[in-house]
Amino acid sequence: MARRRGFTLIELLVVIAIISVLIGLLLPAVQSAREAARRVQCTNNLKQMGLALHNYEGSTGSFPSGVISALANPSWTMPPGQCTAFPADIGPGWSLFALMSPYLEQQVLTNSLNFSLTIADPSNQTTRQTRIATYVCPSDDATTGVSMYDCGDPPVASNLPQPVLPNLGPNSYVGCLGGATGGYPTSLVGCYEYQPFNGIFHRNSRVRIADITDGTSNTVGIGERDDYFVTTTWVGVIPGAEAIYNPQRGKGCSNWRPPLVAVLAHGRQFTVNAPDASPGAFQSQHPAGGNFLFMDGSVRFVKSTMSLPTMWAICTRNLGEIISGEAN
Repeated sequence: MARRRGFTLIELLVVIAIISVLIGLLLPAVQSAREAARRVQCTNNLKQMGLALHNYEGSTGSFPSGVISALANPSWTMPPGQCTAFPADIGPGWSLFALMSPYLEQQVLTNSLNFSLTIADPSNQTTRQTRIATYVCPSDDATTGVSMYDCGDPPVASNLPQPVLPNLGPNSYVGCLGGATGGYPTSLVGCYEYQPFNGIFHRNSRVRIADITDGTSNTVGIGERDDYFVTTTWVGVIPGAEAIYNPQRGKGCSNWRPPLVAVLAHGRQFTVNAPDASPGAFQSQHPAGGNFLFMDGSVRFVKSTMSLPTMWAICTRNLGEIISGEAN
């Protein structure tokens, strides 16, 4: 009888090597396809928010406030030269994302919120912990619940962040409070609590379509900011709780920002995905840029290579800048 011939060790090793090479070639393509699908879903999330914002504006006459939060001292103004200064506030702290939730088919959730009470009130506990799928980008590794932190009163960069309120519903997106002007960096225009703000959302803001004189197609309303960069919630702002880098990054309170930054960001110092960006910037897990909702309802992918002056221009609503082609 003829003996059956099997694989030699060398032949087996060659086959394994070929398979390994093929897998190595295939994996990037698979990962690229998955990221493309996640980016499309992220785009759809923002498109839904765009529809919700315009329905809100049509019903109430203005877009929602970036944050509903009264000042302890209504006459407070930002001290000269102190871009990160912020006033004491008394809440309740609800964000634009909480306010527009009824227009995202979240009426049941909204009915369970007591907007007259603070976010931290026990009666709002169950609802504030809800994860809303529309507010989470599939490329973002946001956990089920995020925390808000305090860096001290006044905040100190060397302090360890202390959790103020845990298990809040996560958010991969932030409203745009504005941008800088040609006077940057000397000018403080575009700083967090600077007034008059030049973006779409701010504390107790009531921006109308008519107030967007730069044109709705040239003005950003909402952009991405992923959880690993800064822990962000859709719920709102806790008085005295600073926005910080995600504690998992090991940077603690080293670069804290005012409480307003928990739900808002600006285009003052950095473009999207800048490697050295502060917590108040836009950041995404998408390679080479991030998705942004413009106030005409369109969603565009803004590249990380965009120039800073162009970033200023798309983040402001009323400064009359000429938008370059790189914003399209």
